[in-house]
Amino acid sequence: MNSLSRAASPYLRQHQDNPVEWVEWNDEAFARAKRENKLVLVSVGYAACHWCHVMAHESFEDADIAALMNRDYVCIKVDREERPDVDQVYLEAVQLMTGRGGWPLNCFMLPDGRPVYGGTYFRPDQWRDVLLRLNEVWQKEPEAIATQAEQITVHLRKGESRGPSETPAEKISWQHVYESFAMRFDKVRGGRGSAPKFPMPCEWQFLLRYGVYARNEKCLEQVRLTLDKMAAGGIYDHLGGGFARYSTDTEWKAPHFEKMLYDNAQLLELYAEAGSALNEPRYGKVALDIAEFLGRELGAVGGGYCSALDADSEGEEGKYYVWTSDELKAVLGERFEWFAGFCGVDGEGLWEEDRNILLRHVSLDALAEKQEWTLEEADKNWQKARRDLLAVREQRPRPMLDDKVLTSWNALLLKAFAAAYHHTGEESLRERAVHLADFLLEKTVREGGGLWHRGWQGEFAIDGFLEDYAFLAEGLLELYQHTFKESYLEAAKKIADHALAHFSDPSSSLLFFTADNAPQVLVRKKEIQDNVIPSSNAAFAHVLLLLAEYYLDARYRDKAEAMLSAVRQEFPSYAPVYPAWAQILFMEEIPVATLAVMGPNVEAFREALKGRYFPHVRLAGSLGESALPLLKDKYRPETTWAFRCELGTCGLPTENWKELLNRECAKGLLP
Repeated sequence: MNSLSRAASPYLRQHQDNPVEWVEWNDEAFARAKRENKLVLVSVGYAACHWCHVMAHESFEDADIAALMNRDYVCIKVDREERPDVDQVYLEAVQLMTGRGGWPLNCFMLPDGRPVYGGTYFRPDQWRDVLLRLNEVWQKEPEAIATQAEQITVHLRKGESRGPSETPAEKISWQHVYESFAMRFDKVRGGRGSAPKFPMPCEWQFLLRYGVYARNEKCLEQVRLTLDKMAAGGIYDHLGGGFARYSTDTEWKAPHFEKMLYDNAQLLELYAEAGSALNEPRYGKVALDIAEFLGRELGAVGGGYCSALDADSEGEEGKYYVWTSDELKAVLGERFEWFAGFCGVDGEGLWEEDRNILLRHVSLDALAEKQEWTLEEADKNWQKARRDLLAVREQRPRPMLDDKVLTSWNALLLKAFAAAYHHTGEESLRERAVHLADFLLEKTVREGGGLWHRGWQGEFAIDGFLEDYAFLAEGLLELYQHTFKESYLEAAKKIADHALAHFSDPSSSLLFFTADNAPQVLVRKKEIQDNVIPSSNAAFAHVLLLLAEYYLDARYRDKAEAMLSAVRQEFPSYAPVYPAWAQILFMEEIPVATLAVMGPNVEAFREALKGRYFPHVRLAGSLGESALPLLKDKYRPETTWAFRCELGTCGLPTENWKELLNRECAKGLLP
C-alpha cells in the first residue's frame, strides 16, 4: 500500500495498491522533487472514469512501469472533483500542448508546478516511452525543458483579467443567438449532431425559455425531440431512473454507464420545468423518477448525496445494467413477449454479444393498442415489470459508489429539488430540499465564514471554490421562494458577501475560482465558459441580481451588471459556450419582476403558483412583519396585500393577489 490508503477520496483509494509511490497533492511533494531534481507527474481522474481504470490496470499496476515512475518522478494523484482548481490549470495546459483534453489527465511539470508535457490516456508502450524519453531530456537539457514550461505558463496566465467592456454592447439579436445553437442540432435524434452526446441540461433549459418567450415553435420542437429521445434511449435507466453521463453514439443508445450527481440534479430540474412549460406530464414523470433514483442510490449516510456511481461492475462496463433474453425470461415469464417488443430486446436494444440495453422507443399508447389493454393497464403492467426487474438487478454486484459529498453538486440538487417542487407540485421534493439545505448549512459553513468543498464520512475539508459559494447561494435563493423562510435568504447573503470579499479581482469584474486565503496553484483561474455544469461566475452573477432585489442593494446589481458586461460583447458570436449566461441576459430583457405578498393568505398565494411556468417572476412573501428590505413596512394586519416590484420599486398594493398573479403570468413574451 502507498500513502493513498489514508485518502478520503474513493478515486485516490482505488490506487492505494498500485506499486507506484503515489502521494496526494501537497507542498512537500514539490519540495521533494526540488531536492531530488525530479520532474513531477500529476495524474488526474475521478472514481467513475472508465479510461482512468483502464490506464491504471495497464500501466500503474505494472511493476516495471511503476519502477520507472518511482525512480525518475515524484508521482501525485489528484481527484479532479476534490481539486477542480488543479484540474482546471493542467487540463488547459494539456489542451494547449496537444489540442485535446480529458481524463485520465497526465501532466508532467517542473518542481515549481510549471507544466512541461502531458496527455490523456496512454497505452503501456506509449507510457513507458514517455517516461524514459522525458527524463532523458530533463537530465541532458533542463534549460530547454524550463523554457518550454515558461512559454506554456505565460499562455495559461493570459485572459485572466477581463473587465466590463468600455464600449456599449449592441442589442442582442436573440434570433441570431438561437441560430448559433440551431446550427449544431441533430434534427432527427435530438441533442447535438455528433457523438459522443452529452445531455447539456443548461443549454436545453435556455432553449426552452427562449422558445416559450419568443414563441419560437421550431426551437420548442427541438427541445421536445431532445428530451423525448434522451428519455427513450439507453442513456436513461428505464428500470431505476436517472441518466448516465453521456451516450457513446448519436442515437442516445449506448451510454458510458457512469451516473453523476451533477447531471441528474440538473436534468431533474430541466424535465420538471419542461413538464410545466410545455404541458407535458411525461416530463414530470421522468423528473420524479430521477428524484427516486437519487434517494435510493446516491443518498449519503448522515445526509447529503454521494457524487457518482461507477460505469463498471465485476470488471466490465455496464454489466450491472444490461440483460440477456434468458435473464429477462427468467424474471418475466410469459410477460417477456410484450416486454421484448416494448424495450427493443434482441432488436434495436441489442448491444454486445447477446446483451441488451433497454430502450423505450415504443409509447405506452402503442403498447396498449397492440396488447388490447387500456392505457391504465399498460402503465400498470409496465410498472410491475420494472419493479420486478429492478428487484433482481439490485441483487447483482453493484457498481462502486463514490461516496464523497461535494458542496457544489449538492447545491445544484438543492436548487433542482426546490424548482421541481414548484413545477410538479410534489410536496416530498420541497421536504427534501429543506432537509438538504439544512444539512449543507450545518456541515459546510465554516466557523468565521466561508465554505468547505468536500465531505466524507461526516467530516468536511478542502477550502470551498467559487462554484460552492455560487451554487449554494443560488439553491438557497430558489428554496426561499418556495418556503418564504428568510433564514435561507440571510444565509445566501452571507455566502455571497464572503465570496465578494475573498474571490474578487481588483483588475476585473469577474471572480477567481479560488479564494485569496486558500492554498494556491500555479495560476489563479477564472471559470467563465459554461460546460455540462454552469460556470461559477454565471451562477454568481445570477445570485447577485436576486440579492439586489430582495435587499434593495444597488451594489449587488452594479457588480452583476459588470460581470454580464464582461461576457456580453463576445456572447452573441460564441453563444453556445455561454448557455447559463444566456439565461440571465435573456431573462433580464423580459424583464424580470418580483411579486411580493404579505398577510394571512400567503400560503394560498404560493399554492396557486404550483405548476405555472414563469421564470421571469421572482417571489417574496411573509405571513407577518418582515425586516427584509423589499418587504419592510408593507404588512397590514388582517389584510393580504400583493405588490409587483421591479428594480427595487414596487407598485401600489392590491388585495386582489389572484388578479395580479394572473396578469403577471400572462406577460413576459418578447415582442
